[in-house]
Amino acid sequence: MKLFNSLSLLAVGIGACGLIGMTAQGCGSSDSGSSSSGGTTAAGKTPPPVPAGATATTDTSKKTFAVNQLFLGETNRSNAPTKDAWKDYGYNIDGLATTKESKDVCTRQGGADSAKQEDGNGGIDNAFGRTVLGFILGLVPTPSKTLNDSIQGGSFSLLFEVQGLTDDPKQTNTGLSGRLLVGGAFGEGKKPTFSPADDWPYRKEPIIPINGAYINNGTFVNGSGGATVELALFIQGVQLSLSINRAAITFDHTAANEITNGTISGVIGTEALVSGIEKVAGRISTQLCGGSTLDTIKQTIRQASDILQDGTNAAGKNCDAISIGIGFTGKRIGDLKTVATDAVPPPDPCAAGDGGTDGGQ
Repeated sequence: MKLFNSLSLLAVGIGACGLIGMTAQGCGSSDSGSSSSGGTTAAGKTPPPVPAGATATTDTSKKTFAVNQLFLGETNRSNAPTKDAWKDYGYNIDGLATTKESKDVCTRQGGADSAKQEDGNGGIDNAFGRTVLGFILGLVPTPSKTLNDSIQGGSFSLLFEVQGLTDDPKQTNTGLSGRLLVGGAFGEGKKPTFSPADDWPYRKEPIIPINGAYINNGTFVNGSGGATVELALFIQGVQLSLSINRAAITFDHTAANEITNGTISGVIGTEALVSGIEKVAGRISTQLCGGSTLDTIKQTIRQASDILQDGTNAAGKNCDAISIGIGFTGKRIGDLKTVATDAVPPPDPCAAGDGGTDGGQ
């Protein structure tokens, strides 16, 4: 495998890990309005609030959805390439509307361009889309398509099992719950149909509970109050562990068998991400066991830091996390029945002292 393709896998992997990491419970909201993608207030774009006066759902059925599209930020939700598409993915996590002149924010890494601390529309915090994605685009011209081709070919997916959803497109209830799981390989020589006929094998770990969720006029929100979750992404059979703070997920459930306008928002600890990438980089390409290429990747990630790990932002503190916002859609599949069989990860060539070359070059 050439280094270019290896870096492509790493870059797309970063995007996927961000997605997985932000789907456990919790992001507070002060939004007084509601729309399919979250409302806008003086504090910016936030998820719809807990519906006032709503009753707990009485529906006990479970519905399972598989993500069939991810939007990392280089396209809009119609898959059209758009220069500033990233500005519409995510939520205002820190309650600020940050510009390049803002001084009421954390201190960024040395060498970081102040223009890259700017928020998206409605104060959206998405340094991943603003900075890291630009680096990825230098390696993979169409990263979302690359990732989605893998999903639609059955390589993996994200699976949402939700209890309490009805088929009412304007459903408004509290008391929903569920689980987030990672779908493994769909099956040798088989492709998913993204229909209730699919039995998508799921990984035993991680399985993330979703508690205290609600739905406001057809828009699902995975909870309120903020949370930190430990999650993992498998890259070529190697586990990349991550701690995700201020995790939030929303989507529209206005049609019985699909979810649309999905938004995932949260923050990733910068050094945790850097450390995780170091652990798996050598298995992607031996040229990433060390040296200038890996140093460039790590420095790019560090310079993207724009927020604190608890989701706040304040002057006088060093930025130690990266905000991220990603879009998605999903289709209903069958109930989860089968546990995926994980491949044994290859040995670490860096640990064996076999670094610095790439057999594909």
